[in-house]
Amino acid sequence: MGLTNKVPHNISIASRDKRVLTPIGNIQLRPVKSHVDVTNENYLLLEILYATKDLKIIPDVDHNRAVQNLLRQLTDVTDKSKLVKLALKYPPRVRALAGSLLEQLGFKAIVALLGKSLNPLSAYTYGISAEALPTHTNWNIL
Repeated sequence: MGLTNKVPHNISIASRDKRVLTPIGNIQLRPVKSHVDVTNENYLLLEILYATKDLKIIPDVDHNRAVQNLLRQLTDVTDKSKLVKLALKYPPRVRALAGSLLEQLGFKAIVALLGKSLNPLSAYTYGISAEALPTHTNWNIL
């Protein structure tokens, strides 16, 4: 996805049923819980959602540059309403960042559902500047 310049030592594999623990050379495969079934139709959308979920733990990532990268990838997504439906199954911090990113792209109507699913008193810390994502305050992103 281009969020970091580092070569990964661990690769996360999302699966709802199986636990993949096979090492490949020096790379360890790490199983992560899939919130939805991974299919050929939705894996690109899930990749974006997992990137937003793990943004704080990706090594050597510039959060502001990562936001620009995610915005660029979201412009290529044709079915944004499907992305919103998938995001509803993810933790609140993912829904907040996905909503803020989609609102930044001008999709205010379809992200209303994400906004209603969040606790208005909760705040989500990502370390993203207002210049990189002006809509972050609408979603309680710090």
